[in-house]
Order: sequence, then C-alpha cells, then structure tokens
Amino acid sequence: MEIVNGLIVDFNENDKNLVIPQHAVGVDYAVYNLMCVEGFDSIAVEEGNTHFYVQDGCLIWRDKKAVMLAVKGAKIPADGSVTQIAGGAFMYRNELKEIEIPAAIEKINYNAFANTGLEKVTLNEGLQEMDAYAFANIEGLKELAIPKSVKKIKTHKILEEVQMITEIGYKNKTYIVERNSYAHGWAKRNKLQYKILEK
Repeated sequence: MEIVNGLIVDFNENDKNLVIPQHAVGVDYAVYNLMCVEGFDSIAVEEGNTHFYVQDGCLIWRDKKAVMLAVKGAKIPADGSVTQIAGGAFMYRNELKEIEIPAAIEKINYNAFANTGLEKVTLNEGLQEMDAYAFANIEGLKELAIPKSVKKIKTHKILEEVQMITEIGYKNKTYIVERNSYAHGWAKRNKLQYKILEK
C-alpha cells in the first residue's frame, strides 16, 4: 500500500484482506472507486489510526461518520455512530439480498448499493437525502419505499444526456411513496412508476 501525505494512493488489488495503516487519513478518489469494485474478504485498521475504524464488517470514516466499505455479511451500525453510506460502499455484493437502513442514516450516496443482489430494502424514517442511483442496476429490486423524511433525491442529468440510463438504472422500479411527500413529487416529475402508500 502506498500513502502520500496521508492519502492512500495505491493498494495491492490481489490482496483481499485490506489493512488501513496507522497513519492513513484518507483515500484518493480513484483508488477508493477501485476498492469499491474489488471487494474484500476482511477489513482491518491498524491500532492508533484516529480516522478510520471497523464496526460490524464496515470500514467507517470517523470524521465523515460514513460507511466506506463493507465485507460480506456486514451490517450497517444502528447505534448512531454513522449517518451516511458512502458511494460504492456495498457495490457488487451479489450475496446481499436484503438490507435495512437504520434510522440514524441521513444520506445514501451514488452507487452505494449498485449492482448487488438486493431484493428487499427497508429505508427507515430519518433518511433525508439519497441519490437516485444508490440502488441502480439491481434486477431483483422491483419496489422501493421512500420514507416521508426524504427531502432530496439527487439525479444526474449528464448521465441521462449521454444515455447511461439503462432499464435497470433507477427507472425500472416502482416507488412506494406517501401522498404529497417530496418522493411523490419526484416520482411524478420524472414520470416514474409509483404507488401511494395506503395507511
């Protein structure tokens, strides 16, 4: 592993056991994207590192209160220690069939769960912001209920302009929304399939 000015700028792609060194304070953006794609069997943080730690199979970036990477069988901490899921954190986890997002999670970023085996997702009240592509390219996820607490759903017009939207992007799902919620308006504006949650 190579570190420059505290940033991880390279790692051994053949080693499926990631160890974050004591003096690492961050990860280069391109390297992080590669880490998300590679996937790891285990993640550890050297003693004395004050920026990262591992909890429930998740690499947590302490300063950002974010789940950065997850190994097979990982669970999102529900104790309030994390408030966001970083982009790509669970990407390509084909074994992941079901997940519950704890109420303490306020934000889910781009591609956080993309290309997984998810069939069921529970988003709890408390979530405030999500990326439309957080659950992209998941053939088994037919419906997604968006809680009323969500006040922002980020889309990326440039991806649509260059035709990177596919039938298994975010437009292939039926969204379950509360009447007159932000998600209701978002689904209508984007001409998405939706159902009103009947209470």
